Amino acid sequence: MPYVLGDRTLPPDSAWEHEGIQYPANWLRQSTADDRGALGIVWVEDGPSWDRRFYNGYDADGNLIPKDFATLKATWIKKTKQSCNGRLQASDWMVVRAADGGDPVPAEWTTWRQLMRTECQTKITAIEDTGNVGSMDPYADLGRVQALRNYVLGTDYGAWTPDPNNEPDGE
Repeated sequence: MPYVLGDRTLPPDSAWEHEGIQYPANWLRQSTADDRGALGIVWVEDGPSWDRRFYNGYDADGNLIPKDFATLKATWIKKTKQSCNGRLQASDWMVVRAADGGDPVPAEWTTWRQLMRTECQTKITAIEDTGNVGSMDPYADLGRVQALRNYVLGTDYGAWTPDPNNEPDGE
């Protein structure tokens, strides 16, 4: 965390003024602990950190305060659908062309598009399943939120099959 002088945070590598004296930008880096102490400058340690996407901070006992599970679940399901939609958009023109009586969608693309919808549903099901973790008390969201966080930050959630034009080399 930062150096603090009274009620003011001193930004690193920025000039600052105190009691009519201008201090250069490198003063904090070049000063000794005694130099800083003589002016009343103290180092303030960071408090505990948390993933702000899933938690609201810590309570007085140091326990994480989870965000509302139902809201988080709905948010991550929406993000999953948007992610799948974004992947499908690159080949939507093929479907429109086929519907307009043009060339049919190549089989590998039809297969891949169905796979994307299946993978999306699998991810949504896994998100919904995190609701079965921990206490079923409606106010005991910590276990469910932790399970949701672990899933969406894990490797399975972020893994999608590449489209036929982006197959990994050697496969």
